[in-house]
Amino acid sequence: MAATAAATVTATAAASSCSKRESAGIAAPADMAKKAKKGRSPPAEEMEGFFAAAEGDVARRFAAKYNYDVVADAPMDGRYEWVRLRP
Repeated sequence: MAATAAATVTATAAASSCSKRESAGIAAPADMAKKAKKGRSPPAEEMEGFFAAAEGDVARRFAAKYNYDVVADAPMDGRYEWVRLRP
């Protein structure tokens, strides 16, 4: 009997939270998926700028950590000593 009561309370709480979401104008996950399919991709320039900034950030963090410039493909002065190996 206690398990049935707990299930009823849980189902009621879930139903009430859904109605709150709908009445507040917040999209449900199914609605968000529909909107994502209908949405447009950002302009190519915006995507290029976003990824260029992210790539630059990763390169700076790598250079600071390992004292190696991946853009110029050259070691820098610092904590590690880089040695070129023969191929």
